[in-house]
Amino acid sequence: MTFVERHRPRSVQDLVFADPTVAAIIDRYAYRRPTKPLLLYGAPGTGKSEALRLIAQTQFAQAGLEIEDFTLNGAEYDKAIFNKILNMAQIQMWPRGTPAIIVIDEIDEFEDKLPGKTRTFVEQHKSVQLLASTNYIKKIKPALQSRMRCVEVKKPSNADWVPRAHAILTAEGATVSHNDVQQLMQNFTGDARDFIDYLEEQVDTARYLNGAGGSQVRRSASSAPHAVGGTP
Repeated sequence: MTFVERHRPRSVQDLVFADPTVAAIIDRYAYRRPTKPLLLYGAPGTGKSEALRLIAQTQFAQAGLEIEDFTLNGAEYDKAIFNKILNMAQIQMWPRGTPAIIVIDEIDEFEDKLPGKTRTFVEQHKSVQLLASTNYIKKIKPALQSRMRCVEVKKPSNADWVPRAHAILTAEGATVSHNDVQQLMQNFTGDARDFIDYLEEQVDTARYLNGAGGSQVRRSASSAPHAVGGTP
């Protein structure tokens, strides 16, 4: 199993958010499921798509369902896209009165190409709950926004990542303190998509520096991140 596969978020508790209120909303949709459709918006790489995926998978797991086909991307739009959504929804055998869940990434693409159709769909098909994301909230018309729970997801700070980074490094066998991880994360400049890659690089570097000898490696150690604090 690759590093990414080992440490991909398995539950909404594994996600990292800048705002605790956003984390609480994601948790509610995953475990208590408000009836209003959800729209997460914000800059790319803030974890919106991963959050929606985990909300849906958590709901399926609680219902004892094994559903794999529940996600669409706005770029897949065509005139029959809403029929496709209904066909996907019919596969989900929920108790009577429980809407199916469909995740739509980049829902603004629907608004660009099929203006007003998503709002009409939401109004006419209460049997389907949309969980959607967009990087461009201004492209979503107010009439649709008013029919969804719109939540801004901001980029986490480096300090926000520290607890998750500590858990991953510990799982990899590293002996690190909270301060070690804080120091390591000070050098992180990426987003949620870069986080796992960054940690994998730190683990690989620490293993190399601890497992190899020679003056070249020792010189490298003075400039390489050292907060892994031991052999992972």
